[in-house]
Amino acid sequence: MPVWNLSEARGRMISEAEVRLQYGDHPTMFCMLLNHGGKFTDFPGRKYVNGKRHYVDLIDIETFCVHDIDDMMVKLGYIDENLHVEMYYHFRRPLCDLDFGLFALASDDDVRHLAKYVGQHKLIEVYTEHGQTKLHTYSMSPNPSKVRIVEIDCTPKRLFLEWHDTQVEPNDVLTFEPNRNNPPVSPTRNEPSIDKVDMVSDNANIMETKIEHSSDDNSSGDEINSGDDSESQDGDFLLDEDNIIDDVEVDMREFHLNVDPDVEWIGGASKRKNHVVTEDGNEADLEVIDMELFLSDSSSDDGIEGERNKKIKAIRRAHENENAQVSEPFYLYQKFNSSKEFKDMVNQHAIDTRRELDFEKNDKNRVRVVCRGTITSLGGGTGQEVVNEEGKCPWVLLASKWKRDKDWTVKTYVSEHKCLQTRKVRACDYKFLSKQILQLVEANPKIPVKALREQLQRIYKVDISKMKAFRAREAALKIIRGDYATQYKILQDYLLEVQTQNPDTTIKLDVESEPNPDVETRTFRRVYVCLGALKQGFAAGKRDFLGVDGAFMKGPFHGQILSAVALDGNNGIYPLAYAMVEAETLNSWTWFLTHLGDDLGLASNSKFYIYIRQAKGYFLGLSSAIADLFRCAEHRYCVRHIHENMRSRWRGDKFKELLWNCSTTYTVQEFEKEMEEVRKLNQECYEWLKQIPPQHWARSHFTGRAHSDIVINNICECFNSKIIDGRDTPIINCLEFIREYIMKRIVNVEKEIDKATGPLTPTATKLLQKIKDQAEEYTASFCGNGKYQVSGPWQDQCVVNVNQRTCSCKKWEITGMPCKHAVSAIWDMRRNNGAIGIPETFVHECYWLSTWRNMYSFKVDPINGRRLWIKSPCPTTLLPPKHRVPIGRPKKERRKSTTEKEDMIKGNTVSRAQKTVTCTKCNNKGHNARTCKGQLPTVGKKGKKKNEKGKEKDKGKENEKGKQKKKGKEKDPL
Repeated sequence: MPVWNLSEARGRMISEAEVRLQYGDHPTMFCMLLNHGGKFTDFPGRKYVNGKRHYVDLIDIETFCVHDIDDMMVKLGYIDENLHVEMYYHFRRPLCDLDFGLFALASDDDVRHLAKYVGQHKLIEVYTEHGQTKLHTYSMSPNPSKVRIVEIDCTPKRLFLEWHDTQVEPNDVLTFEPNRNNPPVSPTRNEPSIDKVDMVSDNANIMETKIEHSSDDNSSGDEINSGDDSESQDGDFLLDEDNIIDDVEVDMREFHLNVDPDVEWIGGASKRKNHVVTEDGNEADLEVIDMELFLSDSSSDDGIEGERNKKIKAIRRAHENENAQVSEPFYLYQKFNSSKEFKDMVNQHAIDTRRELDFEKNDKNRVRVVCRGTITSLGGGTGQEVVNEEGKCPWVLLASKWKRDKDWTVKTYVSEHKCLQTRKVRACDYKFLSKQILQLVEANPKIPVKALREQLQRIYKVDISKMKAFRAREAALKIIRGDYATQYKILQDYLLEVQTQNPDTTIKLDVESEPNPDVETRTFRRVYVCLGALKQGFAAGKRDFLGVDGAFMKGPFHGQILSAVALDGNNGIYPLAYAMVEAETLNSWTWFLTHLGDDLGLASNSKFYIYIRQAKGYFLGLSSAIADLFRCAEHRYCVRHIHENMRSRWRGDKFKELLWNCSTTYTVQEFEKEMEEVRKLNQECYEWLKQIPPQHWARSHFTGRAHSDIVINNICECFNSKIIDGRDTPIINCLEFIREYIMKRIVNVEKEIDKATGPLTPTATKLLQKIKDQAEEYTASFCGNGKYQVSGPWQDQCVVNVNQRTCSCKKWEITGMPCKHAVSAIWDMRRNNGAIGIPETFVHECYWLSTWRNMYSFKVDPINGRRLWIKSPCPTTLLPPKHRVPIGRPKKERRKSTTEKEDMIKGNTVSRAQKTVTCTKCNNKGHNARTCKGQLPTVGKKGKKKNEKGKEKDKGKENEKGKQKKKGKEKDPL
């Protein structure tokens, strides 16, 4: 292993320049600044506090691995053989802050990521966390799996390290003495054992440790929140453990789309011409034929013109190498294809040299550029700066066109500057900056303006205002994502391409009514999309269950995304249809559900489809739309949203527990018993809850059509959280984001299906195994005709009819999966009759693995790019909807409830937020006795009696005082 020295950082910190002087001749060597013992603060403005620093020098990136950091932590005393400690390592990318520059350092891929910066930067900062991490840098690393460093017993390892207790000096720490006797050893992160390797160093201290590093590549760690909206986050969340949505991860970070016409491509290809390099590294003066270059020069080389062309070519060839272009970007006879190319190069040169270049002449035939820089001189003895008004900077550049040639040629060029450089360059505008930050903004669209401004000023060394950085970021986002208004013009072409590539796809486009039919434009209103593969997959899933919900758009054109999401046999989401409408109203929901019913073949008397929705949907027209279109269809309310509305008036864990018990019981008798408990606790809450029909939220009143007992609408919220990044983009980008997410998700689920074994899906297998464990405590008694009497602990006794596949507990009928009573009866049947199958054969076929595989056998086909789209035959052109500017700052996050906003813990005390305060003087609510202003007491309250008694006592005291005064006057002889 390589030799490295660990030294404590004291006094002055070592700079990057000092480290570069020591390691300048060694491209693979670097110095590490190890930060340990502290923790990170919250974002933004993240800092590493309460920590210590140590310098680690003589590190070779070619032999460096994560085990070396573990050895450093052993030396520092953080890892003990008797303790199990979890360590997390991060490194900061040079020239970046801790908010956006931290990356994981947990595997060989992370080390290779670190190696990219060692060549240019010789001082690398590494940060450690102990016990747990609050960062998500492990998902940003090339290897997304989180690595947990677990300390266990293994073969002892001897370490020879040199410890410096004195103050760190640059010349003492940064010494290069590589070990040439022993070859370097680079163990990988996943090796179960570590060989003994002697590390030779002068005056080394020997310490023995027992350490082994193991990484669990399959551990997923803490999940990252999918968006700023926190769609499903709730401080008082109700969890249904039997119906947890098992969804696969779909990587949408690489989604980038711009379908705007006439988009200028900003490439990074080198403009370097063909050249030949000799063995000594110099470029040979040889003519190399470029097979892709078309020369338009005159072919006549006879006479004077031929000699002139040869000299011009020689001049150009002398300036076409990279070294000449860096020092002198312009030269005589230099050719440009257009004036725009010439002016762009002039602006780039002005920014690179920080000069005030001005276009003195700028017409169709010539462009003359001069320098308006300031030439200053010092005043006589005053030390003040005096502007020389007579002198001008001699720098000048002229380019024009020949009469018979369309190329622009440099004819005058004076490269001398006598002016001073400036930090205010007019050419450095937001348009130029937007093209330079495309890759940065594409990787991090939400980069703060402050961080972007600081980085641009550090790169170009010019003054950049905050507003200019903001406009540059918005312009870059517009180039990356496209224009919001422009995409409506080509929306019909996109919809036609999707419908062409995906057979049996339904797309409905609705526009605003236009009284004049001769107008060639129409205003966009709504669009509905249901892909053909999703229709077939939903029918093959054999589970008549749908969830419908809406999510708001975040762009300048406000609207709602309505979605219909199904449930597969593994309790995973299966998006079925989606639409963009103007708002969640009765009209929009009716329009969406009408088209959805047509695609699924639903009639007004259909009884085998169930719609689950949020309780707030009643006010948005969803409940009325379902009642009008599908009168026989069941629809459920989300219990979590019912509790959200309930706790605005009745708060506490007791109310939540009783509501959950009422909702999750399977029999009517148990439901009535739990409702009675609610009535005993609070009569008003009981009356309020009784107004909600129990068939919409209680399992005891559900039917078995859907084969699901879900009472929480988390399937729609799960889908909404997946498309958060697409809801802030133009309309075509948003539609394509959803389509591409569905396309990738089907492929990812199919990979999981190929790994699954057994007759049932993985989730159904776990649920049935849990039921089997509970059934072991029950005994079944055969009663004839396929009926069993099953008894268990706690006086639990039910009747099971195996022939009809029912149980008196109703769980088998509602879920489609045998309950614990049914499993016990099936086991008794197998003991008496060998022809009876295993309990898995009694599970509904929607949970079968074959059904799950057949459901995802229908794939969403890809589409072509913008250039290959067929022009829509529709003669009208779409216009964006009317933009209505709301009052105040535009909102990008959903409205959170009051209980989500409150902070229940402040410091070390319990918060009294949202807690009603009652005054002890007037008995009114909303203030205390200290702030009481003498309000009238509340009528009918006990406090009034206290106040009245107090007033009577005060009146009695006043009467007694008055009587005493009168008696005193009578006794007074005067």
